[in-house]
Amino acid sequence: MSRLKSGLALALELTDPLAAEVFLAFHFSNCNIHLPPSLPQPLADREMVASEESPLLPSPPDTEANEPEERSTKRSGLLIVYCGFLGVLIASADESIMISTYTAIASQFHALSHGSWLVMAYNFGYCISLPVCSVLGDAYGRKKVLLGSYLLFGLSCLACGACTSIPQLVLARVLSGSSGAGVIVMVSIILADFLPSQDVALYRGYQNAVNVAGRSFGAPIGGLFIDTIGWRWSFYGQVPILTLCAVFTAYRLPSSVNNATLEDDPLEAVPSRRSPLRDLDYVGIISFSGTLLALLFLLRAFGARDDSMAVQVSLLSVAFAVGAVVFVATELFWARKPLIPLRQISPALAGYFVIQVLLLGGRWPLVTNLTPYLIRVICASDFVASTAYVVVALGISVGGIISGLIIKHTHRTKLLTLLTTTSLILVYTLITLQFPHGFQPWYVIHLVLIGIGSGILFPALFVGVASIAPEGMLSVTIGTYYLCQQLGLILGPAVGSAVATRGFEDRLWRDLKGVEGDKGTVIHHILNQVRYAETLPAHVQKIVRACYLESFTSWPLIALGATAAMHPIMALLREPDIV
Repeated sequence: MSRLKSGLALALELTDPLAAEVFLAFHFSNCNIHLPPSLPQPLADREMVASEESPLLPSPPDTEANEPEERSTKRSGLLIVYCGFLGVLIASADESIMISTYTAIASQFHALSHGSWLVMAYNFGYCISLPVCSVLGDAYGRKKVLLGSYLLFGLSCLACGACTSIPQLVLARVLSGSSGAGVIVMVSIILADFLPSQDVALYRGYQNAVNVAGRSFGAPIGGLFIDTIGWRWSFYGQVPILTLCAVFTAYRLPSSVNNATLEDDPLEAVPSRRSPLRDLDYVGIISFSGTLLALLFLLRAFGARDDSMAVQVSLLSVAFAVGAVVFVATELFWARKPLIPLRQISPALAGYFVIQVLLLGGRWPLVTNLTPYLIRVICASDFVASTAYVVVALGISVGGIISGLIIKHTHRTKLLTLLTTTSLILVYTLITLQFPHGFQPWYVIHLVLIGIGSGILFPALFVGVASIAPEGMLSVTIGTYYLCQQLGLILGPAVGSAVATRGFEDRLWRDLKGVEGDKGTVIHHILNQVRYAETLPAHVQKIVRACYLESFTSWPLIALGATAAMHPIMALLREPDIV
């Protein structure tokens, strides 16, 4: 147990939860504790097994003769790693590109009120494919699945660029999320297989830096493309890079990676020869997806200004209830390896999972609506408006470093999380009070504080989850932890869009006067084209701006409510045992 505690303490030096997870896994391997199935031993360790034909004493190495070959092998290995990092960079950038482009894209299709679906679609695809990717890698080989992910990712980028309607683009973004998850997950697993154990944590830290860089600079790159050559090229431009990654992976990544399968469950007396695909929770994944889709459409129906939606709301409510019952029953009584292990979730773990949904579901709607806010309020260019997301992303990196240093020296997380949550409540309160009156340059400080606060909470909460994970279930617990994050990223924008869009429309009907032509048509254009108000007379622009600012209050209020709900849950959780 002491080795476990020290491993948790050392893992705090890694601000990325994924890197910390890998570090902990290899720390456990030195403590004679079995690794979770999703974190395999490196290939180099597996090959160090003696057979009857092995010599008793190894031949003395010919150092001088082997030096050129070793340098060449090391250089080739680093090229493979860097190629994987390039794929992760593109996948991460693709996620944030849509944050700065969805307003322009949806406006071009005259459907800005449905623009939040473009943001949710990527996270939905990512969420659904996350538990599937590692299983496919075990069944068919990591190299094959990585190549397939690159191929699907490239096709999805082509589809995004060629779409002619919002529904087509939403489907293409779901495919992008699914294949993007495949790239990120497979690169992570291949690093664990391909590199020596002592180097894995270091290179996972590098991968985290690449991930942060992609998410930070993807948004302004998308804004720059909109202001110059058009949003479609922000997707077309990814295809040559993905093709390069796929070709390099096909020719340079060793085929032995395909033979790297996960160890059988050490608790089983007889090693199982079952295909990993047979243990996949198909019913759980399908019922989870259907339930989530029913909830998203239900929220959209609630936000519609149409009394005829009553029947649709009733049907969607029934579909959501049935899907939820089927999913819970499947996870409790049927699934061999459930998507969410409901039987093993303690009240403390449930608290951490709920916090993740609230944390991501509260802040994400506000962050994704900063771009349209700056466009509508100060008529900012798409590039300038997208830099708001960069400020938040950089704040997250700074917060992660601060959190790691504090917890490393104090070995405490509860007080830190409570103080940080209180600070975020104050920041969201200030945004709620100040942003509806217009934007001032010094309000950027609020965005920095949002990023720093979130960055402090991510590693602190991860350490808490890792410290109370049931024995032998670290991998499943961490997987559920990230699944709850994706759930928050999906539900947050859906709830916010239903509330804010309906509020904006109601205020326009109430206050908009003196417009030429049909009032309903003008309101429809205002709602579905982010820059349409700039073409209206000055006095009408002022009315539209005032209505938008009043309705914008919904976004920080959602963040404020979610963060306030986190506070009592954190107060009830016990202090993680870190030595």
